Amino acid sequence: MLLTRPLHSPEFLKAHHLGVEAHIGRYDRLPGWEQYIPFVHGVHLPYAGYNLAAIDAEMRLGSIAALKAAIDEGCRYPVDRMVIHTIGIRHQHGVTVGDYELLIRSFRELAAYAADRHIILCIENQLMQKEVKRFGDNSSEWLALHTDIDRDNVLLTLDTSHASTSVSVYDTHEERLAKLEEYLSHPELIGRLHWSDAKLTNREAYFNDMHLVPGKGDLPLEFHRKLKRLKVIKLLEQKCTETDVLEGLNFIAAL
Repeated sequence: MLLTRPLHSPEFLKAHHLGVEAHIGRYDRLPGWEQYIPFVHGVHLPYAGYNLAAIDAEMRLGSIAALKAAIDEGCRYPVDRMVIHTIGIRHQHGVTVGDYELLIRSFRELAAYAADRHIILCIENQLMQKEVKRFGDNSSEWLALHTDIDRDNVLLTLDTSHASTSVSVYDTHEERLAKLEEYLSHPELIGRLHWSDAKLTNREAYFNDMHLVPGKGDLPLEFHRKLKRLKVIKLLEQKCTETDVLEGLNFIAAL
């Protein structure tokens, strides 16, 4: 199934068999959100202002409590899994504020809480930024998080726009494409997909979270075909018009 952001009319969603993702504390606070509730087939947990890796215990414990409350809120929707960022800030403006082992402990606690509610957590790879270094902003660390958390109800969410920011640090186009493929090295671990295009040929995605409509960037067609073959719910995560959505749907149908 394909989802979009809740930016389009219910009539459009129904006509094209699309759903939406409920972003707890964000989309579900929008005026008129009620009209989108029948279309919810995905839940995204909040992340802004939190740090599950925080060395500061008050910040870390407060973040865990907030995420537990968000999981409970998300359980009002008919879903079996929820998307969650790593919510783990390692360095901020040159200062170390997070610790990897603390992040793993936090996720294990959240995984246990989610398991009691029959929910799978799908950890999303993070974008590469200049001033803030997050755990999981490259393929190896993202995959390692799954291994180290080691819980049956933890899978991964692949965000292809975030992945493009990560691989854009490499000098050659060939290196960038090879690193992009690493995100699909374990497709069996991917429980959700946030599908966007980006531009890698000229490194426009360098520190630039582009979120282009599929077909509007230059990610390889074979990469898009592999995304299409993933047996998971896929979110088309763009701020765009209904015409743009249709162009993306046509691109996907032709793959």
